[in-house]
Amino acid sequence: MTPTRKTLILGGSSGIGEAAAAAFMAAGHDVIIASRSAGKLAQARSRLGDVETIEVDTTDPASVAALMQAAGTIDHLVLTAGGRTPTGPFAEIGAQGLEAVMTDKLLVQARVAQAAIPHLSKSGSITFTGGIAGQKAVPGMSAAAAANMALEALSRSLAAEIAPVRVNIVVPGLVDTPAYSEMPDDMRKGLFAGAASSLPVGRVGLPSDIGAAILAIATNGYMTGSSVVIDGGGHL
Repeated sequence: MTPTRKTLILGGSSGIGEAAAAAFMAAGHDVIIASRSAGKLAQARSRLGDVETIEVDTTDPASVAALMQAAGTIDHLVLTAGGRTPTGPFAEIGAQGLEAVMTDKLLVQARVAQAAIPHLSKSGSITFTGGIAGQKAVPGMSAAAAANMALEALSRSLAAEIAPVRVNIVVPGLVDTPAYSEMPDDMRKGLFAGAASSLPVGRVGLPSDIGAAILAIATNGYMTGSSVVIDGGGHL
């Protein structure tokens, strides 16, 4: 009988992280989702079912250490946490914009990855989440581009450094997640419709598209040091 695998998903209370949790659970994994919001964790548990939840403050190394202690030995770590992504001309957002996204995305994912290394099984994996802005020049997205490319560089370095643990990064394009819920409805629909019309697949991404890919990447024992673009063909 195949032993049960344990997967920890940071940012698993909504969007891509929650979709990844559902995919791993369907594949028979024991899943822990972690987030800073107890309320969102409770809501996610009501949707997902039999999932463990842990509240964590990813800006606090002690809280991150407590998360890993509570999780114990894990087979897969999935990092989907994001945060503020300032947009606009670099002449306006400048270093302040870079600092915000580096703090909320790059450093958060890096901090949890570092703390997780001693807790990962030798056949395990880390999967980071970047974004297509790191690979395709988009005006007004300089801060996101810098953070996402830094995550790609980090994932490749770790793949060599902590082998045989495997390290990869998924690079999504535009995905319809709760991150866009604060936009006016007509603006959000216009954004998605405009993007869909330009993509070969004719639609924007869904969290489940990325969640399924994360499961496949994490459980592929011959895959490490890879950046996997999932953007509906937008890079073509």
